[in-house]
Amino acid sequence: MSIITTQISQESDGSIIVTSEQDTNEIKNLVTGNNQLKLESGRSGRNQYQGDSKGEHRVARIPLILVETMMREGVWGDQERMRHWLNDPDNAPFRTTRGKL
Repeated sequence: MSIITTQISQESDGSIIVTSEQDTNEIKNLVTGNNQLKLESGRSGRNQYQGDSKGEHRVARIPLILVETMMREGVWGDQERMRHWLNDPDNAPFRTTRGKL
């Protein structure tokens, strides 16, 4: 997934603003793929997420544009905040598994 445009501008107070966009078709394809993965994980008869012992089970695919925002807000890299974000119903399109983390 790629970010299609990035603009960098400097404000009069010296601060820098970075504005990015991501192709909406890529985001739609990602959400469609995530829904398919949810359906496949539901076929195993489990309604609850059950991770593996190594913690290497994919639970989400998130567009880069959201990853940027999450990094700025301190969510990315904070396991508890990330879990809360992923369990929020508004962010369900980015989950690849059913149930709660």
